Amino acid sequence: MPKILNIAVVGAGTMAQAVHLPVLRRRWDRFSVAALVDHSPRRRREASEVWGIEEERRYETVADLVAAVRARTLSLDGVLLSTDGLHVDDLLAIVRRGIPVMVEPPLGYSEEEIAKVAEFERIAGRRLVMLAHPQQYDDSVARMSEHIATKDLRMVDHEVLMPASQPLFGQAHVTTSSYDLPTEQRTARRKALQAAVEAGTGDGATQRDRDLYVKGLLTGVAHQMAVTEAAYGPIEKLVAVRHWPKGVIPGSIELLGELGSGAQVRLVWHYLPFAPEYSETLQVLSARRRMRLDLPAPSHGDARSTVSLREKKSGVVQEVATTAPKGSAELMWEAFHAFVEKGEAPLAGAAEALRQVVLLREVLATIVEADGRSLEAEPEQDSGTEEAPGAEEGAEAEEPSAEAEEPSAEAATTGAVRADEEPADGASAPSATVEVELPGAEPAPETLEQPVTDPSGERPAAAHALAEPARETLEQPAAPSTEEVVDAWSGGAEGAPVAAEDAPPVTADPAVPEDPRR
Repeated sequence: MPKILNIAVVGAGTMAQAVHLPVLRRRWDRFSVAALVDHSPRRRREASEVWGIEEERRYETVADLVAAVRARTLSLDGVLLSTDGLHVDDLLAIVRRGIPVMVEPPLGYSEEEIAKVAEFERIAGRRLVMLAHPQQYDDSVARMSEHIATKDLRMVDHEVLMPASQPLFGQAHVTTSSYDLPTEQRTARRKALQAAVEAGTGDGATQRDRDLYVKGLLTGVAHQMAVTEAAYGPIEKLVAVRHWPKGVIPGSIELLGELGSGAQVRLVWHYLPFAPEYSETLQVLSARRRMRLDLPAPSHGDARSTVSLREKKSGVVQEVATTAPKGSAELMWEAFHAFVEKGEAPLAGAAEALRQVVLLREVLATIVEADGRSLEAEPEQDSGTEEAPGAEEGAEAEEPSAEAEEPSAEAATTGAVRADEEPADGASAPSATVEVELPGAEPAPETLEQPVTDPSGERPAAAHALAEPARETLEQPAAPSTEEVVDAWSGGAEGAPVAAEDAPPVTADPAVPEDPRR
């Protein structure tokens, strides 16, 4: 009989409650929830009450959890790391105790950050990290190469339609987000996250570029790359990249790549906030066969994937369709059980995450270069350069109009203070003030996809944007404005980083898209 593993759940957010904890409860023959960790007292209490976790098995931080393991008051076989924001420090603290960890992507935001984990595994001489990409373990995906072998592969076309959070997690009845953290702690987490994203995107990236990197590439395209890699190996060469509509974040992203076998891969990811449902399809072509896969969202635990295979035999077109016996999330946890008990290597870990973040950085650089910019910081101009005659007089003549256009420093300061204020109980948080929870984040309220302008000219548009949450409307391109305010990672996390002053006008999609893996 298989051993029952003691699992600690770190981070009681949306992904933990909608995807992982239901599987752990259903598979009581393989897993037992031995501890729950969450920095929010409110969410820690509410989630523990829902999932039946006693008071003595609740911890505030990973340091408290590791201390209990060191003191031998808690025995663990594995850990689910599903926190928002940064993962690497908590992850290293756990794996140093020799405990295998399943991590909600992204593992990190830069090559240097993920390299720390990969280097530790190299020194330890064993793999200790498994990335939580449920669809990699789906039965339909696992059999793709059986139906069409890599040597016969011609093309893989993978398309995802991502709605807002309600169609994905509305049925899960997730406990409320936490706004009970001290302001100092929230500010520190926000600054750490901002620094990590800046390190991943480069000094020359604007806030628009950083939003696209986090919202679209790390939480969307990365999942598609993982699914393709599970069946046919990684993308070896980037051929072309396209992002549209202009100014809409994350919008739609198309990537054309080439596998090691020479076959082409086309990944298309759309964030459609008002779409009625999640959709993920793969079309796989060979010279003789055509295969189609339909993959449900992992949060829909009772849904099953389907695969249909069409080919011509004896002059007759035949089609065979099959349905997977289990959900992808349950199959992923079975793989984690084998990883812990038998040492079977996961399909994706630190090494795969490192290769993936390098390619995604190249994708972002390609999109930015199409706009005539670079992710590298521009060299500073020589301050000793002589000004052209009459330049000083012209600047003085234009000075009054510039003052009239720029919002006051006092208004900007007011907006920054409001971004740190906590909403009252029972009130929904404005999209510009919610915490940044990237993977495993709480679903954010659906909001408007258009920039805020100041019709009166008396109060900066930034103050209006922070004061009121936007309502549901259709996507619209960004309107010209004197100063742009970008809502970074508006989908429930530790606050939004401040937009770069030189960033072009941009329209933010209404909610941070949840990773379709989850």
